[in-house]
Amino acid sequence: MSNRDDFFIGWADTPAPDRRFFLAAGVALMVGTAASAGALASRQAPVGSGMWNMGDVREWSGIITANPYPMLRTLDMGGNARTVLLSCLGKCGVAAQIGALEGQRVIVEGSVIQRGPHAMIALAETLEWVRAAPDAPTDSRLLFPAPQPVDTVTLQGEILDSKCWFGAMRPAEGKVHKACAALCIRGGLPPAFFARNARGDGSLLIMTDQLMAHGEDILPYVADPVELTGRVLRAGNILYLDAPTNALKRL
Repeated sequence: MSNRDDFFIGWADTPAPDRRFFLAAGVALMVGTAASAGALASRQAPVGSGMWNMGDVREWSGIITANPYPMLRTLDMGGNARTVLLSCLGKCGVAAQIGALEGQRVIVEGSVIQRGPHAMIALAETLEWVRAAPDAPTDSRLLFPAPQPVDTVTLQGEILDSKCWFGAMRPAEGKVHKACAALCIRGGLPPAFFARNARGDGSLLIMTDQLMAHGEDILPYVADPVELTGRVLRAGNILYLDAPTNALKRL
């Protein structure tokens, strides 16, 4: 044999040309993989700015209601009167547990889920997450404001569950979140309509039907592109999109 380098021998040293090739190929593969990962990541939608510190459990004082969804009207978030949605720690609402405390002054215990101006209190899983506070001073600012009509609109967007979108899970929209959103809404968490305008700016509205909670007939439309015509109403810091399920149209 005139040139032993032309043959592969498993127990022999790797020839120098082969070592140079494998080194260059390995470096090129790593650089290409990193570049591809960066390009894919840059094309992904932002996961949202919602935050939830489950360990930051505290007490909140205010007036509680279960209609159309569990909510607390409180001064304990910045000093101004504000309506905050309520939920359990999991994929469930707490409307059935409010009972005789409806419209009463209470103290609740939980942690805040917050995204921008939107907030929800995830109530602590204790036997006394809510208790009456009959001796608290009366404050007219804690009365729930009556919903006031804003406009009748036709919006295109997506139905999602408010808790995850506020910050319990990220991302909280699109097909990847469809199963989770459906389970949350089935469990009693408020459904929300997330609409975007031509500039890409988004708005979130809590969905109601005649200002009552939606039922499970809304579930087939969750996380799908839809169009909805309904009334927008404002009740303090809460915006409602009021329309029946049969007003939904798939896009």
